Amino acid sequence: MNYCSECGFKLDGEFKFCPNCGSNISSENRTVQESAKITEDVITCKNCGEENPLQNEVCFSCGVKLGNGKNIKQVNKQAYHRKNIGARKSPGGNEKTVKEDKVLDNKKIMIYSLTIVAVFIFALVASGVFDTGIKDNITFSPVNEQSTSSGIDLGNMDEINKFEEKVKSNPEDMDATLHLSHILQDSGFYEKAITNYRKYLSVHPENADARVDMAICYYNINDYDNAITEMETAIKYQPSHQLAYLNLGIVNLAAQNVDASKTWFKKTIELNPNSEAGKRAKELLNSH
Repeated sequence: MNYCSECGFKLDGEFKFCPNCGSNISSENRTVQESAKITEDVITCKNCGEENPLQNEVCFSCGVKLGNGKNIKQVNKQAYHRKNIGARKSPGGNEKTVKEDKVLDNKKIMIYSLTIVAVFIFALVASGVFDTGIKDNITFSPVNEQSTSSGIDLGNMDEINKFEEKVKSNPEDMDATLHLSHILQDSGFYEKAITNYRKYLSVHPENADARVDMAICYYNINDYDNAITEMETAIKYQPSHQLAYLNLGIVNLAAQNVDASKTWFKKTIELNPNSEAGKRAKELLNSH
């Protein structure tokens, strides 16, 4: 009975190539007898009990270091090759058994699972699924006749200093006080702007534009109650002030007073549906 000298496969007939490993079967290696006790030294892995060739530094079955030549024993070479059919060389020269079913340990499974969950949660947050606040969904900020901007702008400091000196030297100059209020608002100094607006409005309370501007400063520091009060006061002095109606809708929406917000948007549209303020009110009413 013949065996393949490469893998130890039993050859029941005449073959030119081994049906198991494909090795060329020469006439001389077909004469290996089953009874021949050809032996080979191997290293037994202490971790998993696998038998490894002497040149292996780590076990090709479990990857544990083999211990520098310890646990060496002799085994039947044919039986050893049959046992390790399908072994391949790794890039470092050690043999590793190719396993069709690679089982991940619990630690790796946990890491992969947590990674997938983290990516999924991030995607939900980015898409806005968890957004519940109304303020973040407001499309338009309060509007007025001034070119307001968010944040502190130090580009106007020279003009601010100039008008502060002017108001200081002449406290009765209300035009300078109002102009200083506008510059402070445009530059993001909302609290200082409110102080100057109040000074001006104490002399000219009927100026609805100035009162709406001051209300917007209150809005920008998240003081919604005072913002609403000042805009409603502006409407009392000027009932047709469409921007005051629009801003009342926006501020109430930010304060989560949804019903009041709808009411003010509708009144804005009733005043003039074709104006810029009327169009913005319609868009906000439809979207919120």
